[in-house]
Amino acid sequence: MALDAASRSLSPLPAVLSHGLIPVSTFGLLSFISSTSLFLWLTFRLISWRRKSAVKGPINQFLFLIYNLLFADIQQAIAFVLNIHALRHNAIEVGSSMCFAQGWFVSTGDLASSVFICAIAVHTFFGVVKDYRLPTVAFYCCIAGLWTFVYVMALIGPLVHRYDFYVRASAWCWINDAYQNERLWLHYFWIFVCMFSSVLIYATIFIYLRARSRGEDMSSQMIHHATPLMILYPVIYIICTAPLAIGRIAALAGNEVSLAYFCVAGSMIACNGWLDVLLYATTRADIVFTAYPPSDDIGLETFAFMGKGHTFGTVTTVEAGPGGASRLGGGRRSQGGDSVENLYGLDKIKVKGEVTISVDDGRGMRQRTAEHSTAETENSWDLPSRKSSQT
Repeated sequence: MALDAASRSLSPLPAVLSHGLIPVSTFGLLSFISSTSLFLWLTFRLISWRRKSAVKGPINQFLFLIYNLLFADIQQAIAFVLNIHALRHNAIEVGSSMCFAQGWFVSTGDLASSVFICAIAVHTFFGVVKDYRLPTVAFYCCIAGLWTFVYVMALIGPLVHRYDFYVRASAWCWINDAYQNERLWLHYFWIFVCMFSSVLIYATIFIYLRARSRGEDMSSQMIHHATPLMILYPVIYIICTAPLAIGRIAALAGNEVSLAYFCVAGSMIACNGWLDVLLYATTRADIVFTAYPPSDDIGLETFAFMGKGHTFGTVTTVEAGPGGASRLGGGRRSQGGDSVENLYGLDKIKVKGEVTISVDDGRGMRQRTAEHSTAETENSWDLPSRKSSQT
């Protein structure tokens, strides 16, 4: 079909694009570098954990969702990095392999990023509100289903319309302006579904946490730290994604949207990758950067800001001897001197009198006191550990 003026090749670039595509490309490159770096780091960790682990347990589901989100962000970032080609050649060349590649990565990257952000919201809801996680096989099937959905949506257009599907769409290559229904039903309808679903889910979690914070069955410190994150996740996602989506929908409705607007909106959505890396690397650092395979925690204990000390996991305190002669603090994850591994090599410890074990699992403090006679290290630590396992 014949292309209209807005869809044809553009050479040379007008001043608004010559300047406006620079921040789009820069933020896209920043997102590509940061997302790829963390993706490769997690790939290395997942492989090394698998090789070193004596027991092949299931992967932490939240970590694997972040892993897939990073892969989606990489594709989205590639789409905007390809604007460098237009800047170098001072032209947007319709019909070239570069134009098709950019249109493809815009379609797959934007949709995949939205889909997996929504999937993380759903996973967080079931973990925090329902205290539930999918069986491993069902979880992997859902991941495969999400990627299948993304690529099927991206493939339909090129298979049906062939070579004129990805052309110039204002500031860069994407779906032909003549195929407005395809733009809506293969792309933006699902992005808006994911966007509103994510907002609704996080709002529900926020209300749930505020309601439970008035009760006595959840740590107030846990609520205090986790609740702001319920706002951060959807706010950053909407700020980055909504402007471009709104601009495309406005154009679909027949309104004139300037190239300058698309450059600003493109710069914002190009920030998705590096902001996701920053957000999840800081708020879920205990999962992303742990030296050991993280347990499959799914509740509020997975929320923690980097550098804030212990995560919200179980904390156990052992007091032994009259008047608390010795004290040990520990947690599920080692942190400096609190590590359980520091017990190794202490071969002459004797415990006398009363032993009190306190466990704070984020849902309240539990204690158990037991009388214990003098014994050498191996026996003295074996017996309390067996008793504590019964609490």
